[in-house]
Amino acid sequence: MIKQIRSKRLFSFLLAIGLCVCVLLGCRFFSKTNMFEGTAAKDAADAFRKKLGGPVKALSLEIEHDSATLKAQDPQNPQNVDEYKYVKGLVMGPTPVKLNLLENNLDKTLFNLDDINLAATPTVARTAIERVKIDGGKVKKMTIERGLSLATDMTKSGAVHWNIDIEGTRESASAVADTKGNILGLDLSQTARAAKFSTYSADTLRDAAPQIKEAFGGHVKLLELIVYDKYLWFKAKSPRNGEITQYKYDINGVTTSALSNMSDPTPIEVRTGQFKIEDLYFDFDEVNLTLAPDLAKKALERLNFPDGKVSLFEISRKPRKFMGKDLVTVWDVSCQQGRKSASVYYDLAGNEVEVNR
Repeated sequence: MIKQIRSKRLFSFLLAIGLCVCVLLGCRFFSKTNMFEGTAAKDAADAFRKKLGGPVKALSLEIEHDSATLKAQDPQNPQNVDEYKYVKGLVMGPTPVKLNLLENNLDKTLFNLDDINLAATPTVARTAIERVKIDGGKVKKMTIERGLSLATDMTKSGAVHWNIDIEGTRESASAVADTKGNILGLDLSQTARAAKFSTYSADTLRDAAPQIKEAFGGHVKLLELIVYDKYLWFKAKSPRNGEITQYKYDINGVTTSALSNMSDPTPIEVRTGQFKIEDLYFDFDEVNLTLAPDLAKKALERLNFPDGKVSLFEISRKPRKFMGKDLVTVWDVSCQQGRKSASVYYDLAGNEVEVNR
């Protein structure tokens, strides 16, 4: 009888402990976790390191609202990559990963997870939302991985970037940050603002000038600048290495890419020896971009194109006379009406230089 009582008490005690453990685990598992807040992302990285037994060589880290997915090199078999999933403090995996052609050169595509400032995750999320300015914007996903490189062959061996996808109530956008969490650029191409954006607007051009100067550290040496309806395209001396580089300014700010700079951007006048490269450079500070709308109106009137439109504005240094050596920096305002096309040249002060019909 006493043994039965003791057995029942032991059973009740063990049952109570089991229930407590289940409740605690249940609370942990079903509790709300936002990976974009607090130390959640950093905690996930710590859990991954513990699971792998040390520093992590990552192929990618994808962070969603309630989970994180890591693709990392197998420390025991370096030629392999495995996937691990972190949910509510628990790490599941490994699961084998099949590498594609962009990823299979692991010496170039892997990066050190320790180099990523995951403690900055809440700041990155908040800043990205503030910068894209879309209604109801919330971070949907963050992906940390290397970008494409075209230097030798097309592989994921470029710089490590933080890509932030943001969903709003009616539209979406994204942002890119460096490994420290500093926002480098935005992609607003899917927003209503992008549809209305025009670089023929004086207000847009007024905003463009300081942004371009800031991207270059305050001083820009240009070879050529073309104003299209949706973006500015320009050749400039790179502030990084001094080489001629092609850039683009649009609703996403100033960008460049290896793809746009694969061909030699040296002007034909320099290649043929007609001019030295130094002769063709001009200072961005000399250019008043907000003149564009007024020059468009003047050019259309001068060409008698009442129903015409401007195709583009081009700013560059050209000879005053054909095959001459005396150079002047001019606006070339190209216009079109029906099948007719012509252009008017203006100096930087807006004075007419030449009409080209």
